Amino acid sequence: MVSAGLVGLLVFGLAACGDDDGAAPSSSSTAVSTTPMNVYEQQRADGVNALLDDLVAALTGGDKAQLGALIDPLATPEFRDRWYRTQADLGPTPPKRTGEEPSTTHSTARSAPRSERPPRSARPAEPRGANLVLRTFDYTVVQSDAPDRLIGGALGVSLGENGSSDSWVTPVKLRYALGGVSRPGVDEPVIEVTEALAFARYGDEWKLLGDGSLAPDPSIDPGAPAPPPESPPWAFGGVQAADVKTAGGASSILSYPGTEATVAAVRRELGPAVAAVSDFWGDDWAQRAVLMVTGDAAQFAAFTRSDPDRIAAAAAATVYSRIDRGSRTVVGQRVVMAPTAAQLSPAGVAVVLRHELTHVATRVDTAEDAPMWLTEGVAEYVGRRGTDAELTDVAPELAAEVAGGDLPTGLPTDEDFAGSADAARLAYQSSWSFAEFVADRFGDDKLRRMYLAAAQSGAAAQVDTAVESVLGADTAELVRQWQTWLRREVR
Repeated sequence: MVSAGLVGLLVFGLAACGDDDGAAPSSSSTAVSTTPMNVYEQQRADGVNALLDDLVAALTGGDKAQLGALIDPLATPEFRDRWYRTQADLGPTPPKRTGEEPSTTHSTARSAPRSERPPRSARPAEPRGANLVLRTFDYTVVQSDAPDRLIGGALGVSLGENGSSDSWVTPVKLRYALGGVSRPGVDEPVIEVTEALAFARYGDEWKLLGDGSLAPDPSIDPGAPAPPPESPPWAFGGVQAADVKTAGGASSILSYPGTEATVAAVRRELGPAVAAVSDFWGDDWAQRAVLMVTGDAAQFAAFTRSDPDRIAAAAAATVYSRIDRGSRTVVGQRVVMAPTAAQLSPAGVAVVLRHELTHVATRVDTAEDAPMWLTEGVAEYVGRRGTDAELTDVAPELAAEVAGGDLPTGLPTDEDFAGSADAARLAYQSSWSFAEFVADRFGDDKLRRMYLAAAQSGAAAQVDTAVESVLGADTAELVRQWQTWLRREVR
């Protein structure tokens, strides 16, 4: 993953989302080299790549002794346990492939909305599913122009005493794609994650020794803030996968221990939620998704690359790695359910899924700086669409202000969403109510067209022009009409 986007779904009546700063930087600053390796460098890279091939075979083969033989005796117990946990979570070795990797792409022609609802999917034999099977899984050394990072100190001495003739800390690229319970499963585009790993050489063989912290990169200031590392699904033990049939093919639910009830609710509601989003948006999106149901706050923070304090009230978030707008493909998109989702009623789970899947469906048509009143308001409108929810129930703080004569004078700004909890709550509620007003006054088709036009930019003037081109009124006039609508709804 080279970038990540996040929208978090909060729990306070209204299913509200918050946005981070759009695309996050890569977790690795490695400069890839185009200079040919010398003989020594090539031999070292070939040796480590052979070890990495053996590592993949061991991780997906289930043989603990085979895996243990690849790890250096001087590796820490924590580092060793990381790989045993991965082995316990993964299914059989992916088959060899030739040629291009399949990719998840679809036509740019937008189809009309449709209203078919597929039958709810049956539950699997196991409460959470089975071991995760990957369609693509490999590790490769990344050629770099950076200076060698060699291991010294006491560990370097111990390596020499154990017979090691060389050590190397180098960036390694993980490539993986789901999968699910079986291949191809959700059949997603390949995700790439780079991290530094340490290796030690014994004769003609190399062994895994540790992570990059054994020889820190001298070009990186250890005191400087760094983006959170990107975590694959097996970063925490106990991950299992359950495949669900949705309109676009297999969707996959990845889950962790203690989440059985939430997984069951998600399985029941996922197919209908996909259909509900397509009914509003049309079927020009994948109509399938990968969901991750986390069991604790640490898992949720890791998979959303977020500050745990900032997401304490979250019920779900949608994250992605990067967007290929040429092929209209979003890579690494995930709906991540928080532990607090276990507190939701079945109806609440349905609203959350429809909301988050709206972000999945609209992501390729949404600029990273698109205004949050638009992205969050429309997502919540789709989440609540057809539920006959009253404004006083969904947006109680907004309703109280309207009843007291304090009407909103404009649409919420992105700063409102990032403010205090009370300010953010009011911003989310106002955004939903504006989308509800537009749908009530102009119809769903105009609301969808407004999104498509206005989500192409975060520049206020361009957004205002786009809204007026669809609705035939400028923002100031629309706010006046919205105020009148709010008075009527709260009366």
